[in-house]
Amino acid sequence: MMSSIDDLLGLTREELEWNHMVLRAVVVFILAIILIRVTGMRTFGTQSAFDIVLSITISGVLSRCITGHYPFFPTLLAATTLAVCHRLVAALSRYGPVNKVIQGVPVCLYSGGKLHGKMFKWYSISENDLHRVLREHGLENMDKVDKIWYEVDGKISVIMKPGE
Repeated sequence: MMSSIDDLLGLTREELEWNHMVLRAVVVFILAIILIRVTGMRTFGTQSAFDIVLSITISGVLSRCITGHYPFFPTLLAATTLAVCHRLVAALSRYGPVNKVIQGVPVCLYSGGKLHGKMFKWYSISENDLHRVLREHGLENMDKVDKIWYEVDGKISVIMKPGE
């Protein structure tokens, strides 16, 4: 049985043939779907820094499986380990202090009629970025704006003043 898997996936070959690469791609594709189900769709939906790191690292590891640059099964195990670790850390991030470290916290960029300039510099947000967000909300200025937040996923949220 094992020798047939070896033959199908080209596990003992120095150079892979096209059919080995195709079968490896199918196996990795199926495993990637399983890993997405394990880590959850939020990994690819919200794209926080935590989720982006997982996406990049799993992509890099799985690509090595297909091309045969690294041993097949240990590389699949490494990708699976990353997905399981992501799931564990996500579960731990339900606790406030861990969540702040892993996901970050929203940052107020504007409140009380004042721009918080240090935050703009710290997060590399330009005035053009701010004006674009205001235009997206149909605003020409900040007269009707109560607060502006820089969210953990990199988006900028605008909170209108009550009654506006």
